[in-house]
Amino acid sequence: MSRRHPLTVLVALAGLLATGGPATAEETQRELAVAAAAPWTQPTSASEWDREETTLAAGSGWTTIAYDVAALEAVDEARERGDRLDPRETWTLAFESRFAELHEAAQAHAAQRPERAKASATLIQRLESLASGMRSAATVGIAVRELDTGASVFEHGADRSLNPASNQKLLTAVAALELLGEDYRFDTHVLRAGDALVLVGEGDPSLRVEDLERLAAEVASATDLHEIRRIIVDDTAFSARRFGPGYDPHGPGVSYMAPSGALSLQWNTVEVEVWGRSTGKPVRVRVSPPSEHVEVQASATVGRGSVSVRSRAAGEHTVIDVDGHLRPGTRHYQRRRVTDPGRFTGGAFAAMLAQHGASEDLAVELGPTPADAIPLATHQSAALPQLLDATLAYSNNFSTEQVLRTLGWRMTGEPGDWNNGHRVLDRYWEAAGLSGHALEFENASGLSTHGRITAAALADLLAFAARDDSPAGALWSALPVAGREGTLRGRLRRSKGRVRAKTGTLQGASALSGVVETKGGRTLGFSILVNGPVSARRSHRLQDAVVMALLDHGTAG
Repeated sequence: MSRRHPLTVLVALAGLLATGGPATAEETQRELAVAAAAPWTQPTSASEWDREETTLAAGSGWTTIAYDVAALEAVDEARERGDRLDPRETWTLAFESRFAELHEAAQAHAAQRPERAKASATLIQRLESLASGMRSAATVGIAVRELDTGASVFEHGADRSLNPASNQKLLTAVAALELLGEDYRFDTHVLRAGDALVLVGEGDPSLRVEDLERLAAEVASATDLHEIRRIIVDDTAFSARRFGPGYDPHGPGVSYMAPSGALSLQWNTVEVEVWGRSTGKPVRVRVSPPSEHVEVQASATVGRGSVSVRSRAAGEHTVIDVDGHLRPGTRHYQRRRVTDPGRFTGGAFAAMLAQHGASEDLAVELGPTPADAIPLATHQSAALPQLLDATLAYSNNFSTEQVLRTLGWRMTGEPGDWNNGHRVLDRYWEAAGLSGHALEFENASGLSTHGRITAAALADLLAFAARDDSPAGALWSALPVAGREGTLRGRLRRSKGRVRAKTGTLQGASALSGVVETKGGRTLGFSILVNGPVSARRSHRLQDAVVMALLDHGTAG
């Protein structure tokens, strides 16, 4: 069979999903919902793949890209036979087709990009002066691109490999929008198998207590809870690994290092409330949401001093330790992570079902969905751009790692992990024609001392995402507005809503990347990375001054 053009294959896949063959789009979605958590196999050696290399102009050099021709041709063969594709294989083929389309988009984007964009002498002088002012204290990388063309407006140290902190989230978000699509939603299913309810997670980073309560109510109306003896938690869409590289599984259990899992609830954290009235008496402790998985061990008493709240693993449970002293008549609130997302969520679900008449002693166990399980109810998340809105605005590490592992799961058909998620980002990076030496990955969120990227690469990423018809165009509405939202609420208030950007802050690393609409109506993408022993305040002053210079003087010269 002759090899077909990648975009032709993409069209064939779309036709197969929608109308070609016996499966309709609605049927395919139902199959994906039920079968996605089940294991399946993929070729294990490079020799099992028929690979073809495509070369395209990208950036300052030429990048060699490989895509799986055999996988793409399988779409044609399935269509010709009228076969119904396995839903999990469908995802893999969809990714391959999308990579092929991105290769061509990158080639066209590079071919049309002017080498330099016009910029006023006033702007260039102002930016050089600002960047040079930090030379002795820190290493600075600045890159500005004209979003309409991708052309460079200004660069200073733009090819320096620097720690981007949470600006790493931009790459994860853009790749997710490009590969999963702006209509992608995360499903959480409940099925029944004999005397068991099966709670199946597909990586939803946004599942809240009220969402799980609604699922419990739906299940209560769909089946007889008096017949239920146990809950099976199926979190096999992700690997058993809970903490990604760069995360510390020890310590006090801080919420910004919460573990990841295919079935997760409330960002895998609990709110701990501590209060007491009478001096010398033990404090009282409430954990929300309640779950049999979470136990409290409190030795704190009411009196002078300070109270300590920590979480830790103890066998199959999370233990909340409350020590020290709490002033009489006061309340202390602390959010702490759990240690086993699946058991925590299953325990919370069991407590909710008890409110609807189920036994209060439902056992919670981990395992795959039985083959004879019957669907009862499904919760569907908001669309991906809406999830990314909150993720980027408040720099949510947990949500970003969930998205990365989902990418790995969907592309490879293997349980989502940081390893296959990393492969997805690498392949997207190559497909987008971005500089191969400019990215060093550790995790999806940027909570890392080892992650590196260049300001030029981040600015080029924004320019590529801004091209016509890109699903990543939804990124602009997901980025927080300076002076109004999230981590940018207190910054750039004079920008009057014309700046959207992502912050990044670690010890020794500060970043700000985003888009600005100049007073002349020009739209620019920018990335400003600062690494070194300078205060966050000083880094912010430089970043804000650069953005305001673009806002005020960013018209073409």
